[in-house]
Amino acid sequence: MNNFYYYSKQLIKILNDNKELLDLIFSIEKQRSDYLLNPQEIINIGANQSQQLNGMNRLQSTIKQKNHKILETVRSKRPNKVYTLTNNFLSDLNLFDQSFNDENELVKSLKDFPEKHTDAYSEKQSNHIFSLVENSSKIAQSINESKNRAEYVINEFSKASKKSPEDYGTFRIGTDQDIPLIEDFVSIFSSIEELYNFISYLYKIDTENKPLILNHISTGSWYSELLGIKQVVISLENLLKGIGLFIRDYITGKIEREQFENECKKAEAFIHLMKIAEENGIDNAQLGVFKKLNPLIENFKSETTTVIEINEEEILKLRKLDKLTLLDKKNGRQKLLDKINLSIEDGKEKKPNKKKK
Repeated sequence: MNNFYYYSKQLIKILNDNKELLDLIFSIEKQRSDYLLNPQEIINIGANQSQQLNGMNRLQSTIKQKNHKILETVRSKRPNKVYTLTNNFLSDLNLFDQSFNDENELVKSLKDFPEKHTDAYSEKQSNHIFSLVENSSKIAQSINESKNRAEYVINEFSKASKKSPEDYGTFRIGTDQDIPLIEDFVSIFSSIEELYNFISYLYKIDTENKPLILNHISTGSWYSELLGIKQVVISLENLLKGIGLFIRDYITGKIEREQFENECKKAEAFIHLMKIAEENGIDNAQLGVFKKLNPLIENFKSETTTVIEINEEEILKLRKLDKLTLLDKKNGRQKLLDKINLSIEDGKEKKPNKKKK
């Protein structure tokens, strides 16, 4: 996938959608530095056996305290919940970009996380806690690197975009399709312009004086920023978002042309446009909208297109991909999960029964 801006925006969205899991991982990773002992603590241990024993006991006590603190974070989420959250994150990543597969280092670390979390949660042994902390550190580092790259691309795109005129609004459109042919690229933006011009006509706006402007194109991609009269851009955006599902169903053959048009006519944005046309005395507005929509829909019939996005929102998704999941691994750990005491899951150790006097 070469559409860097689109890719970056979607990746940031996926990270935000999986905030609950990532907050847990980053909370564990932040405590990794607690294991870095001050060398002076070791140097200050005396030379004789008694002093060495006391010194090592103090260091051991410090490590136990740090382990206990990390365990408090670990126990803030039950193992079954962690499996579900991780499974969702893996699915989101893989559906978005199939390079997030079993060979991917981030995916490998993520698949290990629920198991290591369960071991630390239930066994409470130092070696399990250390292993979980190291695993969390790998995930956090990978996520931070990807997030920084994505934010850089987004910021560079924003810098390159020019400020729109006061009465103009922004219309961003893109797909996950790879670098287009010039003919295809020109065709799709010509179709958008035709639809923009027709909606302007319904508003009685002269597009010769107020044309649609191509403000910025993300390098090597379909993702572009257009500028147009504010109310026209809003109507164009609302129309495409409002009928996005019907476009998808029509493209995939789920509905026929007649049903597609009937469903579109019920959409709030479509009804609004017809009202504007009626107020301005324009006849056959319905026919005109469908005539201008046709070329745009035809341009997105390519099998390589899976998503169309307008102003940061998906309006349709065409292809269904297989999900990468943790279900098999989760089933294999169920016996251990069943052994976990419910009182520990609530973060409370069961107290021993007092003997009757």
